[in-house]
Amino acid sequence: MTMFKYIWNGKFCGILGAIIIAMGSAYMKIKDAITTVIVKNNLYKTGKNVRILGSVVYRYPNNIKLGNNVIIARNVTLMSENKEGELFIDDNVVITINSKIDFSGGLKIGKNTLISNNSVIETHDHGLNPHSQPIFKDLDIGENVWIGMHSVILSDVRKIGANSIIAAGSVVTKKVPANCIVGGVPAKIIKKR
Repeated sequence: MTMFKYIWNGKFCGILGAIIIAMGSAYMKIKDAITTVIVKNNLYKTGKNVRILGSVVYRYPNNIKLGNNVIIARNVTLMSENKEGELFIDDNVVITINSKIDFSGGLKIGKNTLISNNSVIETHDHGLNPHSQPIFKDLDIGENVWIGMHSVILSDVRKIGANSIIAAGSVVTKKVPANCIVGGVPAKIIKKR
């Protein structure tokens, strides 16, 4: 009985809730497995052990390449306003729930990077007129970068150096050097690693 404590309170009346939770969990595992197979076969290139969980939204699948051991969580959006924009996600990258990744200007995400939930990465903007033609800008995120939850990386950022940490809730407006911790609005260097 102790193995069920995370879904059942041990009381008879709670068994219905435990059954509903167990069925929901089984449904999500099946949905995630199906999503992974469908999306992997639709993208240009995927490595081994890639997991793509349910409700992922993406555009221009022929421009998306994933390395080995990549995990893309639920409700992630991989989008581009430009059919030439390319997205390359290297090995061991994890993108967690509700993140929005724009690769309109081209985006490379280095090995062992973690993008925490509700983060936004932009590679284009419209200047001061939202109806103007978009301006595309490429972005290179180095290896071993940790982007904290609710962070925003704006399109003027062209590089985030290796081994950097973006603190949760930060708005990054310019290049981040390697081996730095940045945070705030706008993000500034807090310390070197």
